[in-house]
Amino acid sequence: MKAVDSIENLQEAIDLSSQQTVVLFKHSTRCPISAQADEEMAKVEDDYEHKGVGFGRILVVEHRDVAQACAEQLGIKHESPQVLVLKNGKVAWHDSHYAIRYDKLESVLTM
Repeated sequence: MKAVDSIENLQEAIDLSSQQTVVLFKHSTRCPISAQADEEMAKVEDDYEHKGVGFGRILVVEHRDVAQACAEQLGIKHESPQVLVLKNGKVAWHDSHYAIRYDKLESVLTM
């Protein structure tokens, strides 16, 4: 998963979503719920990266400014862990905490 660790990287991911689906994962390295979500996201990335889906990870503790900019630019209240599926520069789907599961993302990514 590509590190989204600057405002410039965030903008690149948003811009890329006009060419392909991009999944952004806001991850806290201090949260057990986020650790579980990270495992789910790894499975999703393994199965969908080769299908042309882009993946980016924002570490919310280490890069709080990027996490907040993501919320502001995309108009989605910040949560952690949180996953956002971007298409054409906009959030097509998002969820957080225990709802970050392979089956949910699979249904969104196959639409």
